[in-house]
Amino acid sequence: MSVKRMRRWGISLIAVMIAAMVSQCAWAQEDEAGLEQFNAAVEHYEAGELEQAREGFLAALEQRPDDPTVLVWLGSISLQLGETEEAIEQLERAVELDPEYAVSYNNLGNAHLALNDLEAAEESYLAAIERDPNYFDAHFNLANLHARREDYQQAFEAYERALEITPQDFEARVSFGHALRKAAETERAIEQFEAARQINPQASDVLTVLGTLYIQSGEIEQATEAYQAAIEVDPEIVEAHVGLGLALHNAERYEEAIEHWQTAAELDESSFAARYNLGLAYAAMNDYAAAAQAYETALALKSDDANTLNNLGWALYEQNRASEAASRFREAIAANPDLQVAHLNLALALEKGGQTEEALAQWQDAATRFPESAAAHCGLANLHYAQGRYEEALPAYLRTLELQDDNLEAHNNAGLIYLNDGELEQAVEHFEAALEIDPSYVYALNNIGVALEKQGDLEGALDNYRRALEAQPDYEPAQKNHDRLERRMDGAVTG
Repeated sequence: MSVKRMRRWGISLIAVMIAAMVSQCAWAQEDEAGLEQFNAAVEHYEAGELEQAREGFLAALEQRPDDPTVLVWLGSISLQLGETEEAIEQLERAVELDPEYAVSYNNLGNAHLALNDLEAAEESYLAAIERDPNYFDAHFNLANLHARREDYQQAFEAYERALEITPQDFEARVSFGHALRKAAETERAIEQFEAARQINPQASDVLTVLGTLYIQSGEIEQATEAYQAAIEVDPEIVEAHVGLGLALHNAERYEEAIEHWQTAAELDESSFAARYNLGLAYAAMNDYAAAAQAYETALALKSDDANTLNNLGWALYEQNRASEAASRFREAIAANPDLQVAHLNLALALEKGGQTEEALAQWQDAATRFPESAAAHCGLANLHYAQGRYEEALPAYLRTLELQDDNLEAHNNAGLIYLNDGELEQAVEHFEAALEIDPSYVYALNNIGVALEKQGDLEGALDNYRRALEAQPDYEPAQKNHDRLERRMDGAVTG
């Protein structure tokens, strides 16, 4: 008779898979000692009755103490029952009795792996491959071991070899995909998960991972399709609803995104992501009251999440609840002192609440704490400018432009300061820089007109006032300047 080949069982989907299998092995017809016990043990094993299977193999081993086949079966069952040391003894004995039996080495590798002895496990898998170069399971287990070590290049080579032997193995495709994903090889990971999908189109976990990978690669339509396919297989898979909501949100389909995030929140009351993302969608639709409510429910699950506290603060800020917003921004800073946006938002909230001196101190602190932040320096400059402190505002605007040379507001306001000081060339230089970035920037068009008029270039000034009105017909300063200068020029001609 022959012993049936057992498939592997897994520690986890992503981590290393344990393989327990025995290839065909003949039992001599003239020596049937222990055969009855052996066959009964196999039947128990196939029925999932491991304790009874072990008793049967132990009974067979009593009559055949030097049979490597019985020892391999027994070692594999001991390993499944968590009796790892005993499994190693049994499998090492099998290796001694038959040094060329590849399955013994593979399963011995699994036992060493269970004890986290990666070196011994690798040695055993390589020994199995040496004896049987086309032994799929040994290549697969070796690949997972390398992935566990984060030796990704070796893992990839081992996965590829395993899949050369058995291209349609679902678990190998999935494990290879996860290893590629952890190594940030997104496109290659997609290839493996798509191959796994072809093998098993109903694997909702694979479809969900595919959706996530497609989002990471910016392929929103493919992500949407993958998540929808996962939900068709399992309508209650929370991760797919959360992911589909994200894909729809990225496509600016906010109402549909909200539907899926609400579903995810109903399916899993502990889903922080669903509630946090609901806040993002409502904010994108300018429904800041609903956004604030969603962020509050998210904070009930994770009270110290700095991003949520900051976003809640902004939702309150947009509702003109500046004092409450400032409190939330302070909480966000306490939760994560390095969250730059919360520092900037706190300054804005203090400004909006009329706390000018506190806002100035906050802008100064933000500019000191984040010296490479153009937004911090620009905010500081704007407040100085609004308070008429132009000497303090100008260096802050110039620092902003060192960090962000396409900042329209900084160019325009620096130009205004130079204009106010009578430094017309520098003023024109900044207005022109703004217009190179945005030729329809109405403020710079009007202001350069003023500078040119002061320089005596009346035609150039009038042309820029006209351009400002073309860009924004209801822009009153440009209209007044245009009409005034036109009357002046008409009067000069008439005179």
